Amino acid sequence: MTQVIGDVVPFAIGVALSPLPIIAVLLLLLAPVGVRGGLAFLAARLLAFAVLVAVFAWAADLIDDAAGSSTPAAVLRLAVGAGLIVGAVVKWHRRPRGDAEPKLPGWMRAIDGMGAGAAFRLGVVLSVANPKELAFAAGAGFTVGGAFLAVGQLVAAGAVFVVLACTSVAIPVVAVLVGGERMSPVLAELGDWLRRNNAIVMALVLLVVGAMLIGSGLSGLG
Repeated sequence: MTQVIGDVVPFAIGVALSPLPIIAVLLLLLAPVGVRGGLAFLAARLLAFAVLVAVFAWAADLIDDAAGSSTPAAVLRLAVGAGLIVGAVVKWHRRPRGDAEPKLPGWMRAIDGMGAGAAFRLGVVLSVANPKELAFAAGAGFTVGGAFLAVGQLVAAGAVFVVLACTSVAIPVVAVLVGGERMSPVLAELGDWLRRNNAIVMALVLLVVGAMLIGSGLSGLG
């Protein structure tokens, strides 16, 4: 089980370092909805990733049982890893050059008017409808489901992934709960930095996690 947890940690780090959800929670905490929006967003992320990992783990177990080996799940990890590396290259080439302002999604401009319910829905969408985050969840699910662990161990390994993956969203929420308004300048500065460097950060994360997935897939084939 320790090895499986070690294998899912890179995927969790990939999710945790994804800039868009961090930017979203920072904007929510600075918006009128404040901590209520941040907590709703965090709850949505926790729930979404718990469901995603369970579904992918079940799929990996089903595929392996049908094939009588772990090869299909290993091939899937290879495919997802290759896709992430391609995504990293595309993201890097599309990064803003010089003083060019990065293009930001329209939902960012709507955050100021969101309530807690809308923040929850945004958390679900950014988790489930984001191909990159789906790939990270798939990698973790395939790893857990292909490990032939007992049910309790499967749940524990999946929980480690979910908690670590959501840490980067949880930290700002906890910081505001503890520090209150004093945290606003720090959160605003961090949000501005992430908006400017979103493409570069995401490209590096995709590259590293994609390489790890390919390595895991090759090990599974062996």
